Amino acid sequence: MTLRTKLTLSVTALFAASLGILGYSLVRLETGYMTAESAREAQLIKNTVGRMARDALVQRDDLLLLSYIKFQREQSPALEFVSVEWHDGDRVRRHHIGERKTSRSEMDRTLRIEDPTDAKRKVVLTIGIDENVLGAAVRVQIARLQRDLARLFGIALLIGIVFSDWFARKITRPLAALSEVAGQIGRGKLGVRLEWDSKDEIGELVAGFNHMSVRLEELDAMKKDFVSAVTHELRSPLGAIESFLNLMEAKMDGGAPRDPAQFRTYFDRIKANVSRLSGFINDLLDVAKIERGKMECSLRPIRIQAVAGDVVQFFEAKAKEQGVTLQSRLDAATAPVHGDPERLRQVFVNLISNALKFTPRGGTIWVQGEQFREEGARWLEVSVVDTGKGMDQADMGRLFKKFEQGKNSATRVAGHHGTGLGLVIVKSIVEAHGGKVSVKSQVGKGTQFLFNVKMV
Repeated sequence: MTLRTKLTLSVTALFAASLGILGYSLVRLETGYMTAESAREAQLIKNTVGRMARDALVQRDDLLLLSYIKFQREQSPALEFVSVEWHDGDRVRRHHIGERKTSRSEMDRTLRIEDPTDAKRKVVLTIGIDENVLGAAVRVQIARLQRDLARLFGIALLIGIVFSDWFARKITRPLAALSEVAGQIGRGKLGVRLEWDSKDEIGELVAGFNHMSVRLEELDAMKKDFVSAVTHELRSPLGAIESFLNLMEAKMDGGAPRDPAQFRTYFDRIKANVSRLSGFINDLLDVAKIERGKMECSLRPIRIQAVAGDVVQFFEAKAKEQGVTLQSRLDAATAPVHGDPERLRQVFVNLISNALKFTPRGGTIWVQGEQFREEGARWLEVSVVDTGKGMDQADMGRLFKKFEQGKNSATRVAGHHGTGLGLVIVKSIVEAHGGKVSVKSQVGKGTQFLFNVKMV
């Protein structure tokens, strides 16, 4: 059974139940009202006969009373019989008008009327009112009401079915469209969107689905870029290693190199490519640790100047080769900080290598620090600043996300194409130290990456 059918049946059943309850309530209310009217009519008959008896006593004419009663029986069919006892002193006259039925449907009412001018004169009336006659009118009215309600119920039910089907179709139409779009996504057609102009929950669902579809397309593009980058990162050093090994083999005689100096050069290049491979694999492992929440830092008092100085010295040769000035301007007298030296070294390596990648010949890269206080604690804000190409807001919005890079990565100044993992690792390490990382940049003027660590 489809959702549309279920909704149609459910809404129709709810509508029918509501109509049934409403109709039943109306019938009960009308029955109560008609029953009360019947009781009032019976009381009115009794009061009328009583007034007739009082008038007859005053006029001392019992025949007048009998005529009144006969006339009233003709006007009120519910008046079944009246038994009259006329007391005039010691003399009693009895009259019976109508006949008592053997059924128990009559309501007997006894009235004792005394002459206001003569206490010895009185009339005792036994009045029989047929409940069936009174109830017949009630039953006729109720039957008519039930027939009218049944007609209205049928018409309303047909309208309810039409409305329920329209309502179910309106609700399920976007769901069916979403199902079709989901099927297209399942078949590999990413990025498809569903146009639906609505401000209700269905509209929010469609908007969320469209956002998911676009995000899936972006993730698929990121995956392809990542696979391409990983392939490049693995193929380039492995290809270089294979080439240098072939060259080394070709330049050997009897198991000994013919040119030891050239042989040493080839060996150093193989070592550099192995180091590059090792660094890339370590980045992948670090990202896996981050995703599992396993990024751990062993904090202890360290001199961050020494860590930054080692990394700057490590990159000096590469900086000179690119024609870039690389400096550490951290004050040697800066107090120690709480940190993990190996992890902070990783932060400096990623930030400085990025700066070298995007800083042209003649540019400058430096590391600086500034102390500040926050909530009673001392912090050191460390910056890696370059005079490179800089970034716009769109590029800065993509930073610190896995496998995402700015457009500068496609038009880099120097260095190999990265995988978009370095800054993710930097952010996680800094946060594990209790600090925050941020970036400031202007296109054509350079970039400044900032992170803070707590001081001892």
